[in-house]
Amino acid sequence: MLASDLHVHLDGSLRDGTLVALSRNAGLIPATADGDEFARRLRFRPGMSLSSCLSRFDVTVGLLQTRRALERVARELVCDCYLDGVRHAEIRFCPVLHTREGLSRSDALTAVIRGAEQGVGEALASAPTDWMSARVVISVLEGMSEEEAGALVDLAIEFADLGVVGVDLAGDEALFDPARYARPFACAADAGLGVTVHAGEGGDAGNVAAAVEILGADRIGHGVSAASDPGTMSLLADRNVAVEVCLSSNLHTGAVGSLGAHPLCTLVEAGVPVALATDNRFFSGTSLSHEYELAISEAGASPDLVARSVLTSADAAFLPNDDRAALHELYGSSLGPGSSLGPARSE
Repeated sequence: MLASDLHVHLDGSLRDGTLVALSRNAGLIPATADGDEFARRLRFRPGMSLSSCLSRFDVTVGLLQTRRALERVARELVCDCYLDGVRHAEIRFCPVLHTREGLSRSDALTAVIRGAEQGVGEALASAPTDWMSARVVISVLEGMSEEEAGALVDLAIEFADLGVVGVDLAGDEALFDPARYARPFACAADAGLGVTVHAGEGGDAGNVAAAVEILGADRIGHGVSAASDPGTMSLLADRNVAVEVCLSSNLHTGAVGSLGAHPLCTLVEAGVPVALATDNRFFSGTSLSHEYELAISEAGASPDLVARSVLTSADAAFLPNDDRAALHELYGSSLGPGSSLGPARSE
């Protein structure tokens, strides 16, 4: 199955072997210690709190402080996505977090863009007529000042023609303060960048509505709690705001108690566009194909719902209309006869 992964964090999606190698180089794992066990213990587990999950990033972010490490992880992530059937990936990260050892924000961003480009080239080396694209979404972190957010938005705008396609608000939703970021996010939208916001993962449906109404979100990351409020679901449906649903991650952060209780189907039945995504391939031990399998086997999704999600993953991409339409056609063809459930979204 071909699809787009619209919500994948760079610092949560290292290969196991790369994590272990970088950790040994950094002295986090003694030469005689079991690297596989180190990786296993670092992974998320079902029922962890959002804050507990976020704390695990301290390790991976600390490992990604050089151009070489950032390029390597971005390149490997794109290659892994391609082998999993992903034909468009939107990789999000916060450049500020990768400046501890002397890199500038621009240095970090350039390294990730370069690594992603290398990954695309490597993926298509043996299949030059195939499709693979990878773009970057810059994350603003909850708790940052308006000035800090504005600086990151300025950076995103500066690199808009070089691989950056959007901005994101991420982090501990307990700190959610959309009014603080309204101005910089409006500037991002005015510059033609997409806007996606983590909301409804560790907070209520009001956060999802505020992300749309105050921050102008084109997409919502997670959005689980939106299903508890018909008004919020109507808002998402009426404005065609896609929800990036990450099943494994939602189980791990405790956003849902079980995948059987996940509101994926409720959202779709209310007319909300839904695109399945991975969030963190390493931490959640997942892939996009596995998330689609879980949707059917655990979350009660029908084949029709899955087909709609695949096509939504094309239609909601932060790409030009022609590229989204091409992806929609590509994915529809991969799903087989009768699976094209409507035209690609245009704006």
